[in-house]
Amino acid sequence: MRVRRGVYVPTEDWLGGTAAHRYALTTASLAVGRPAPVLCRETALLAWGLALPSVPSHVRYRTARRSAAGSVPVGGLYGDVAAVSALYAGLRGESGRLPMGFPDARHFGDGTDAVSMDVPNLGLRLPIEPFDSAIADTLHRLPFVESVVLADAVLAGRGAHSVRRGREDLAALASRLPSAAAKRRMIAVVTFADGLSESVGESLSRALMRELGFEMPQLQVWVHRDGRRVARVDFYWPRLRLVGEFDGAMKYTRAQALSGRTAAEVVLAEKRREDEIRAGGDRVIRWGWDDLVHPERLAMILHRAGVPRSV
Repeated sequence: MRVRRGVYVPTEDWLGGTAAHRYALTTASLAVGRPAPVLCRETALLAWGLALPSVPSHVRYRTARRSAAGSVPVGGLYGDVAAVSALYAGLRGESGRLPMGFPDARHFGDGTDAVSMDVPNLGLRLPIEPFDSAIADTLHRLPFVESVVLADAVLAGRGAHSVRRGREDLAALASRLPSAAAKRRMIAVVTFADGLSESVGESLSRALMRELGFEMPQLQVWVHRDGRRVARVDFYWPRLRLVGEFDGAMKYTRAQALSGRTAAEVVLAEKRREDEIRAGGDRVIRWGWDDLVHPERLAMILHRAGVPRSV
């Protein structure tokens, strides 16, 4: 199938991968057959090793010609759609439809300050917008919750390249934005962000709590029993003696890899940990990705546990 003009990939590779894999293929295809443009905004941040809660809608890069700026629709991905759909029926996903590609979004700018980097998730060397330019041009544009995920990661230095910036650094970048509205949006994100969040799921959870109007918890708190530390928990509401835990698949996968235990042993250890927390007098609530994708579910979990709405 054709990713873009002159660039083809095996259809089964495209259909059998995740949306993130298809986005990476589309981004990588920019380097084939011509000088690659400078990646910008969230596409650049992904190349810098940051993670987003969802796959971006467009592959974004700079163009030096103002007349060339704009969105470029995807065309001719599959050729004979009916034939491909029938031949690869088992790879069409839950919707039963062939996944669409990602349109290009060309943004005016000369990109002369680009850096050339090896991008691990693409296996290529590409020109990329400098980190500070990319983060400043992105945080004020994305929805609040997605921007918080990025800002948390930057404060913590998470990501393949471990780029870390302090809150003051991000505020200084915001002060140089061209409009007052953009500055306000970025400052709101930077003020709320917290480098104690240890994953995309934790960052997204906390940002959604804010959007839903709930009282904010403390992060990465040690809970005790009989004078000894029992566990460090994701979220804690001390007045309610309530522990909140985000259950992401990566948490268990990482724990398994680090400890060398089987999946069953990791789950059993987590069960014992929770029993210890409860025995110390704290309650425990849990949520996962489905609850974040459907925030009303997270709201119900918090409400039933007695987490108050902020005044």
